[in-house]
Amino acid sequence: MASRRNLKKDINYVIGDIFTECLIYKELVPGTDAQAADELIVDLLRIDNDFNARISHTEPGNAKEYYRTLIKDFQKQISEVIDKLAKLKK
Repeated sequence: MASRRNLKKDINYVIGDIFTECLIYKELVPGTDAQAADELIVDLLRIDNDFNARISHTEPGNAKEYYRTLIKDFQKQISEVIDKLAKLKK
């Protein structure tokens, strides 16, 4: 398993890329729903805070399974955000 620090960096990198994409989409693509883009940005910040907190406070017990579940949850939420990003254009 990778270190917690590297996992946090990876999560922050993915969130940052999608955040930037959302801002660019909002500002530069005509016909984009600005309110939906703002809600998506708030969702990204919530996801970032949630997963960084979950990484920092690992539950005792089976750490491997905990991190596998954490990564699956993160991938699921990110794929939902990407789907919402694709639907931003009116």
